[in-house]
Amino acid sequence: MNMRFYDTHIHFVFTCPTDHLSNIFVYLKEIGIKGFAAFFMAEFPSEIGTILEMVPGDFQDYITLNTLSNQRDPFPLIGKTTDLEIVPYLDARFIETGIEQKIKRYRALGFKGLKLLYVPEEDPGTKISGMQKAFGRTPKQSERITSLLIDNASIQEMSIIIHADLRRYGQFIENIIKEHPMTNFDIPHFGFSRKAVSTLLDKYPNCFTDLSYLDSFMAKNPVSYLDFIKHYQDKVLFGSDALIGCPENVESSLRFFLGHLDEPGLIEKVFSRNYLTFHKRLIDKT
Repeated sequence: MNMRFYDTHIHFVFTCPTDHLSNIFVYLKEIGIKGFAAFFMAEFPSEIGTILEMVPGDFQDYITLNTLSNQRDPFPLIGKTTDLEIVPYLDARFIETGIEQKIKRYRALGFKGLKLLYVPEEDPGTKISGMQKAFGRTPKQSERITSLLIDNASIQEMSIIIHADLRRYGQFIENIIKEHPMTNFDIPHFGFSRKAVSTLLDKYPNCFTDLSYLDSFMAKNPVSYLDFIKHYQDKVLFGSDALIGCPENVESSLRFFLGHLDEPGLIEKVFSRNYLTFHKRLIDKT
């Protein structure tokens, strides 16, 4: 199949020297990646313990103050390639104060989307301690701060990628999507519930979802997952959930889903067209 692929879910975390990023970009291009959404933490606490409370257990071995410092300023890093269309997202999971001013400033610097990890309470499934433990916030306070972040990102015409378990927080997520009809939202991992995310995909044209973290789930139940993807084929995007420092995980995820989607038209939508639909305004302004 002669087409290029887009990944809507890459965390820009790496342990290699920065001059090795050029080799990683070449690797991604050679496996067919044309562009991707990249998540950068421009702000994070100075205590590694607090940081790790807001990081999924599977990623914690890669997270140090040094690795986060390496990616704090993304633009010299993504400037190492002219062949990939990279959409920089501000990972704002640690931003709590001065929200209006910070979103304006980061947007002016060149961030084009907002990435949020909405975990108000402990999530044993992903091994995330949650905002209550990390920041001493009540769930209501986390709702207020998250709403402020989204309000201001929407004003700045930034798309939103928000990790959230719809089984627990579906009503809050629906409310914010409904309140921002001109802002595109991607709820990764099918929102941890195909039933819950289907309601939002049906009701809101600005709501999308992506395949990140779902390889193992689809491997166990390929027919029902394929049926779901076909039914929502205009709303599902490919995402690897990989770290940029581990491009082989982008490739393995790409190959897995290419092997399970059985129609050229479906593949073209999930791996290319839907990404461009979701990010079109942002790509045009790059």
